[in-house]
Amino acid sequence: MRFRGGLFLTAATGAMVAGLTCQPALGASARDFRPYQEMPQVPASTSAPADPQAPPVEAAVAPAATPAQDPTARPNINPYDRDIAITVPLNFNRRVLGELPVLLTRDDRFIVDSAGFQTLISPLLTEEAKAELAASLQGIESFPPEEINATGIQLDYDPEQLAVLVLRIDPTKRLPEMLFQGGRPDEPEQPPENFTAYLNTNLAIQRRNTTGDIDAPSVFLNGAIRYKSLVFEADVQGREDRFTGEYEMERRYARFVFDQPEDYRRWYLGDLDPETRGRQGFVELGGIGVARQRRRFESFRNNVLSGSRQLVLREESTVRVLRNGLFLREFRLDPGQYDLSNLPLDTGSNDIQLEIQGQSGSLENVAYSAYLDSIDLEPGDYEYGAYLGVTSEGLFGSPDYSDGDVAFTGYWRKAFMNRPAIGLGLQAAEYAQTVTGQTQLILKNGSRLQFDASLSNSQEVGFGYAGAVSYDYVVERDGLADNWTVLAEYTSEDFSTLGNRFGQNPTSWAFSAGYARRFNIDWVGNVSASYRMSHDDTRDDSYSVNASSTYRFSPQWSAQVGLEYSNFGSNIFTGPGGNNVGVTLALIWTPRYDRRAEARYNSARDSGSVRFQQSPENRVDSFGYSLASTYDGGAGSVSGQVDYYSNRFDATLSHAAFGRDFGNITEEQVTSFRIGSAIATTGRHWAIGRTIGDSFAIVYPHESLKDSGVIVGESLEGGRYTGRSGAFGPALDNQLTAYVNQSVRYDALDAPVGYDVGEGILRVRPTYRSGYAIEVGSAAFVSALGRLVGNQDKPLALTSGRLRSLDDPEAEPQLFFTNSVGRFAIQNLEPGKRYRVELFTQPAQGFEFTVPADSDGLLDLSVVNIPIDVVE
Repeated sequence: MRFRGGLFLTAATGAMVAGLTCQPALGASARDFRPYQEMPQVPASTSAPADPQAPPVEAAVAPAATPAQDPTARPNINPYDRDIAITVPLNFNRRVLGELPVLLTRDDRFIVDSAGFQTLISPLLTEEAKAELAASLQGIESFPPEEINATGIQLDYDPEQLAVLVLRIDPTKRLPEMLFQGGRPDEPEQPPENFTAYLNTNLAIQRRNTTGDIDAPSVFLNGAIRYKSLVFEADVQGREDRFTGEYEMERRYARFVFDQPEDYRRWYLGDLDPETRGRQGFVELGGIGVARQRRRFESFRNNVLSGSRQLVLREESTVRVLRNGLFLREFRLDPGQYDLSNLPLDTGSNDIQLEIQGQSGSLENVAYSAYLDSIDLEPGDYEYGAYLGVTSEGLFGSPDYSDGDVAFTGYWRKAFMNRPAIGLGLQAAEYAQTVTGQTQLILKNGSRLQFDASLSNSQEVGFGYAGAVSYDYVVERDGLADNWTVLAEYTSEDFSTLGNRFGQNPTSWAFSAGYARRFNIDWVGNVSASYRMSHDDTRDDSYSVNASSTYRFSPQWSAQVGLEYSNFGSNIFTGPGGNNVGVTLALIWTPRYDRRAEARYNSARDSGSVRFQQSPENRVDSFGYSLASTYDGGAGSVSGQVDYYSNRFDATLSHAAFGRDFGNITEEQVTSFRIGSAIATTGRHWAIGRTIGDSFAIVYPHESLKDSGVIVGESLEGGRYTGRSGAFGPALDNQLTAYVNQSVRYDALDAPVGYDVGEGILRVRPTYRSGYAIEVGSAAFVSALGRLVGNQDKPLALTSGRLRSLDDPEAEPQLFFTNSVGRFAIQNLEPGKRYRVELFTQPAQGFEFTVPADSDGLLDLSVVNIPIDVVE
């Protein structure tokens, strides 16, 4: 038996009365605390526990504290012939306001704690009502409910719910209550340590089978140092240049970040990755920036999907394209920019995901939208971003600002309460300037009409412009929905941005429309169409018409059927153009939440894929693996990957083979291996574990645990945990998320019987790149068990009191109580210390005991005799 936070008794010692938390009687009057009598000395014992066969006697201590009343005068809320002090909920309008102390008297009255009641009821009252209530309770530590009837508040006690009910509050004394409330942020939990730091290290090796050459290992280092709200973060990589053969070290970024979460604001200084809105282009800057966003702050993205639909990769990556949840194609791409404007998506579904796995082991998901960048803000809210600095020449390697231009990029967007939302954007440098504007109207039927306009001027191509209009409408149908979307967009050939100074815009007009309908919880269908006109006369226009339907015919199995008529231009995603007519068939199997298998074939493009994946979990000794094969008009690929999460590191082994057809599938083969680890510190404590995403927690054992290890994790059920302490130091929880309240659960392995590890859970709210140091156990780790009996060995049932440390008079007293057969449990006792239990009985009684200095966790007090009469 091992104890967690909160007193309880196991089945072996009798269950506590559910819902009752006994505590000292209210008011601390002479009636409650009589002069303390001589206490029997109870020796510490490791003999047999109290008799488990003791009958569950319903007992009461005599004499009673208050005069006897007619039992028929009021409901029987206290079945025992004495006063009982408990803590119960205060309920109003079927919601719990909080908990407060209450005294149930022997004559079935209830007395409420004044301070606790005023704290809980005040948020519902007007200022005048608060003052009136405070005046009526002035100088009164506890009160019967009729005492406050004159203030317009009526109370009652419900013995079935074990709760105090607020039956009525005078309407003139209540604050107005909102019937429909927007989302509210959680109250902040425990903040992180003032100083934290960590370093992620990844080592990657790659072998190309065609040449037999093994590349020099690539090294990826990234981490952060934080003091209070100021963070310095950096990312460095070392790799061999394939063209020159030289080994190069590159700084991907180094910057300071300062957060003001109370104002939803973040400041940057150093290498910047500016956020963009609408048709703004992405460009790297070295300088200063600020952004205000009420939503939870997002971590910096390694890979950027810019406003002009350009995917920017920072490192060699495997990019998987998923459309409507189905694996479509996999690419192994070098660092660079890639155009997604002609990606063959089902425009009506608006559900394209790019799964990007970098050589460093990073895994990111980027959503692609064919429609406008909506102003998704709550009414009255606004956001902005402003970045000023010098542009970097090129997007790869270490940022180089030596020949860059001074540039500014920024945006401001606001959703008004009763006017159309608007957004404005400006990008300006000597070589290019762009002004953007957005607005959206919410129509009477709940639909949304959006407008987007942009003007540009560039030294290279001159004046350019772009504009778009879209309409979307969602119809709710008893938990189901229909979704209509229409978009028309025009981009002039010379439209430019900071990231597209030469105005490279292959598409002029783009039209798309879609309709999606959910017939029931298992069946959804959509129809979509798109048409794109090219600026280049040598390239044909592209178009597509799609209809698809997905049906889930069991929790594990679903199928998708589709029709397609399309013609796409040549690019890395679609291959050669031409008219294509055909069907799409797909079968999906998801036997459990972390496993998925699918097979897909598209006759219009003569392409298909099969894939099976088991995702690893963020826990020790977790495995993940995937197998995939694609076919695209002859060309084929086969790939496999295995992931392993250890206690101190994570590793990935992958192999991919490509060929002009499956007969030559071994033409090009690449084998890659990566291993990563992290070291973290909070100043006094250090830990080694798997790579850290944002924030972390170091969990270490108290010295009293000696050789017992500790574990930490999001959930410890089934022996699963994120980290474990051992020969290399404390355990490390590597996946905490900034600005979100979350739980860190911990426990001790092979701890002594009865050892008190504490609460076993800590609620935390990390800030950006922050950390925690959590100690498991303490010097006060002993738990004591026993049974309290009065004269004639009758159990003292449901008796409350308090526990005091005789060696530390300044220590806060603990609550003490017994269950229905007199059994009790006490926690947080320190070896070698002496304690006294004061019972709230009439007359006042108690006992003292000493915890042996060599106690290892559980102290058996056996039977404690109290010289007091017990009546049945």
